[in-house]
Amino acid sequence: MADEDLASESPWLPPCAPPTGKRVAIVGTGPAGLSAAWYLLQRGHACTLFDDHNAPGGMLRRGVPEEDLPRDVLDAEIALIGRLGARFQCGTRLGAHVSVAELRQEWDAVLLAVGDVRGSAEPLGVALGPQGIRTDRTTMMTSEEGVFAAGAARAPTRHAIRSLADGRAAADAIHRHLGGRSTASAWGDFTSKVGRLAADEARPFLARGLPEPRLAPSAGRSGGFSTEEARREALRCLHCECDRAADCILRAHAGRLGANALRYRSERRPYERDDSHPLVVYESGKCIACGICVRIAAEAGEELGLTFTGRGMGLRMQVPFGGRLAEGLRAAARACAEACPTGALVLRTEPAAAPDAAR
Repeated sequence: MADEDLASESPWLPPCAPPTGKRVAIVGTGPAGLSAAWYLLQRGHACTLFDDHNAPGGMLRRGVPEEDLPRDVLDAEIALIGRLGARFQCGTRLGAHVSVAELRQEWDAVLLAVGDVRGSAEPLGVALGPQGIRTDRTTMMTSEEGVFAAGAARAPTRHAIRSLADGRAAADAIHRHLGGRSTASAWGDFTSKVGRLAADEARPFLARGLPEPRLAPSAGRSGGFSTEEARREALRCLHCECDRAADCILRAHAGRLGANALRYRSERRPYERDDSHPLVVYESGKCIACGICVRIAAEAGEELGLTFTGRGMGLRMQVPFGGRLAEGLRAAARACAEACPTGALVLRTEPAAAPDAAR
């Protein structure tokens, strides 16, 4: 899909906030630096990226085989960041042509995305640890105020995707810093993960994907999938995403209040998914027992409706007398799903499972 977009006359660009007047210097144009620029530019901050080589890309250009990442694709992706407003200043080496202190004087914030610094003799002007540049674990700020680090520079990795994610986290931390807000949480959004699933818990996911083996592109890795191959491969998706991640009210308040999902550890609820209802899907692990759906069902005059069973941490929302979800919500299913603040009840986007399979 990205290849199709890049080949179009007008590749997609995200909307950007009005210019803030803030300027960020990013040292390094590998995955972490490019990712950080992409997200900072969307928030209205001007970005200049420095690199000691003659072309941006970092290890994406110098460490990934052409077969795995065609250079014309890399150049086209980087060009989009340029169209978003990024300036690239190649042939500039940190320590030789410019120092962190000099960058800090001229720019409002500095991001060091210089790759693995272990064994490097270059003076960086920030404190180093055994793994790389020493940063605060939550703010990603170095020992110097306003100077941040991301990617392999602070935690060596061979995976570009981790550096991309680190660059996005750094962009969020820098945005908070430039806005004069606390950088206590590098990620702006609260995120809670289920973690490792037991075999029984994985079955609802496995049932949602086409049971075919992974496809190899007939045109080779550099050629990519044909339209039909892409369609078949996409149908293998297990849909492990949360349907309400973008508008979960609990998530929004948790992020605003700086909640930490790991602060109070306890045994998590088993993952369960009830997709027996023709209109909605229920995931009990996301239910916070707010009672909204129980009241809506009662007000709608449902014959069975919904109720709470158990007590304490074992409290659960269920259909009375062991009834099925379709029996409890005959008229109020849509209203309950639309009112659910956490996505425990959501409108389904796929056909209902066969009754026996849903048991």
